Amino acid sequence: MPELWDLYEKDRRPLGRAIPRGEPLPEGTYHLAVGIAVLNRQGEILLTQRSPEKDPHGGCWEIPGGCAQAGETSLAAACRELQEETGLAVLPEELTLLLQEVLPGVHLDIYAATREEDKTALRLQDGETAAAQWLPLEEWLCRVGQGTYLTPSWYPEPDLPLYPRLREYRRGKRNFDNHT
Repeated sequence: MPELWDLYEKDRRPLGRAIPRGEPLPEGTYHLAVGIAVLNRQGEILLTQRSPEKDPHGGCWEIPGGCAQAGETSLAAACRELQEETGLAVLPEELTLLLQEVLPGVHLDIYAATREEDKTALRLQDGETAAAQWLPLEEWLCRVGQGTYLTPSWYPEPDLPLYPRLREYRRGKRNFDNHT
């Protein structure tokens, strides 16, 4: 059975219907996706490398994330995606919502979590993630959007508010205004 995505209005109101993943979105509709920025106490961010066969952007580095399945909340999707792609289990209360973006056809929610896992403890998902690395946050911020380092939304402009929020999160802030 194919994975299903719930459809939403631009204002995030559910439309009460779903489509199979991979089908074109009907005009004026959106689906829900999540990204999870995992930071450690050393100020590093966890990045995963997309499997080479992934289309688009195979072989590129990104924060873990993916699409919410039908009936799934944003928080539940973030917990599931992080565990599927890295083996890291988090509870919803361990996640901080940093930013909500409205992109073409997508409502993207970006969360942060703090974890101290060693890279060797990660379990990467076959066909999704090929490798992982902890990179100093400031180094990633210099690289993001260049070469093989993807911006979380794959659109550079909407992600600009995220970067100062990641710095604030690292300094201990946990509540952010996310009205879009």
